[in-house]
Amino acid sequence: MAKDFYDVLGVSKGASEQEIKKAYRSKAHKLHPDKGGDKAAFQEINEAYQVLGDKNKKAQYDQFGSVGRGAGGFGGAHPPAGGKGFGGFDGFNVNFGGGHPPAGGGGFGSIFEDLFESAFSQVQVQLAISIPQAVLGDTVRFKTNFGDEIELRIPPATQEGHSFRFRGKGQQTRRGRGDLTVVIHIEIPHRLTREQKELYEQLRRASS
Repeated sequence: MAKDFYDVLGVSKGASEQEIKKAYRSKAHKLHPDKGGDKAAFQEINEAYQVLGDKNKKAQYDQFGSVGRGAGGFGGAHPPAGGKGFGGFDGFNVNFGGGHPPAGGGGFGSIFEDLFESAFSQVQVQLAISIPQAVLGDTVRFKTNFGDEIELRIPPATQEGHSFRFRGKGQQTRRGRGDLTVVIHIEIPHRLTREQKELYEQLRRASS
């Protein structure tokens, strides 16, 4: 069952933009891992705010109960040559760095504002590649839903979960653009042709 982002933030469907933002900040403050909060719950409220805090995504969510793959990820991304597709998770990686009040005593409120903007600007997506791409390396090109053309060079022997960061290619906020992090997922084929099975058998014997 899909998550109800309104329940996650504890607001009604008719909540205003300010009410949604206030609810997010309150929960983020309580659930922040650096303050002993639950990491999974913290990520959940960030996922909810990423949708409800964006007018276009909120409208889509209100109408369809979900948002497309492009929400925080590859909106309309083109698969690399050979028909390799993208695995998707429509989330983003929140990275709150530690910090001290600026000179002059800005206080916690101003620091949290900075951290809030920083967290919302960071985008993390998952890219699915084939086993040959992971073993031999490859270069893939795609467009993000922010309009950027990305070229990712995947080195040989790339492992599951390896990540690549593109600075300044994330979400735009009033303080500038954050980073885009691409996390590699290696797809395991469910069906193989006879020739493919023989090749994998040869590979297994060679590596034993």
